[in-house]
Amino acid sequence: MRSDVNILIVLLVFLISIQLKAQEINGGLLLNNNKEVMLSLESKSAVDLFKQFKVDAYKIGFNFKADGLKKNEEGEFVVFFDFMTVVKKDGRTIRKVRRHIPMPYFPGEMFLPAEAFDFIGVLSVTSWDDMEKRTFVPQQKSGILKSGKYEVQLSAIPRDVKGKIDPVTFGFVVE
Repeated sequence: MRSDVNILIVLLVFLISIQLKAQEINGGLLLNNNKEVMLSLESKSAVDLFKQFKVDAYKIGFNFKADGLKKNEEGEFVVFFDFMTVVKKDGRTIRKVRRHIPMPYFPGEMFLPAEAFDFIGVLSVTSWDDMEKRTFVPQQKSGILKSGKYEVQLSAIPRDVKGKIDPVTFGFVVE
């Protein structure tokens, strides 16, 4: 009986030490250093919104810290992330897109391009009446946004590690 108790104690200490060494991250996405932003669009064009991101009027910041990560074969700390985009119009979800091809990132602070997410593509087709057909004919579609209140949430979802990256949300109104 005493030997069973000793084995149980050793096993508990081992499990606790593994838990303390668990790989964990925390961080967030920001747009111009804010978690929530209301944008002022220069036009109704999704392509013009993309231009605003390209000329750095809007910067997507990404930062995270990591604890207990193991180094990869090259001796670096790397975390893989899936990126998710949720676009809503007038409170209704238009599209939710998750990229299941993970991208590697190093802990720290960095900027992400708009292309890391799918909001420009989703917004470009919101004016289509036949979105469900998923037929892309760019010459016939202008990418002009319909009137309404839009909300975009961008998320980074870590793969194979515990923790969370806080999402960023931005919105705008098209009249």
